[in-house]
Amino acid sequence: MNRTSVTLAGIAMLSLGALAAYPAAAEPRAGVQVAQASPLVQEAYIRGIQTQLRSHGYDAGPVDGGMGSQTRAAIRAYQRDAGLAVDGEAGPGLLDHLKFVQPPVTRDAAAARFAVTDTQRALAERGYYTGPLDGVTGPMTRSALERFRQDARLPEVAGIDSRTPIEVRDAPANIKAGPQ
Repeated sequence: MNRTSVTLAGIAMLSLGALAAYPAAAEPRAGVQVAQASPLVQEAYIRGIQTQLRSHGYDAGPVDGGMGSQTRAAIRAYQRDAGLAVDGEAGPGLLDHLKFVQPPVTRDAAAARFAVTDTQRALAERGYYTGPLDGVTGPMTRSALERFRQDARLPEVAGIDSRTPIEVRDAPANIKAGPQ
């Protein structure tokens, strides 16, 4: 196959083949980078990554197939939010991760996980929460927040947002969990 016969469909098939080499939730293999591919393949991977980053809420700049600073910054942000090694590099493993990891990593989801983790930490400091700081709004987190709000005489609010950990930290210092 010569360089001009490489199509995006061919790239997609190569990408799917690479996916079989490791589980979807695994970290993309280090060392397999776009820079090692032909220029047409490099451009196709970078376009695919830019498109996927945009669909996940990360601003990678224009979908132009170029590895500019905006694309590299979006890759780093995605890698950080996904819990991957942060190197800012584009490669087949990153494209597979963007396309297939479940649940998908999105910019909004990362912000929401941070708010939940921050709330869990604030509740733990007051003795209300004893579970893992995992960013998951599970039964333990909901119960701890409900008990805190009752003790602080705060209105019940559905969900956790960026204001919730501030609300917990700003409450009077004497509001702490009693024996459970």
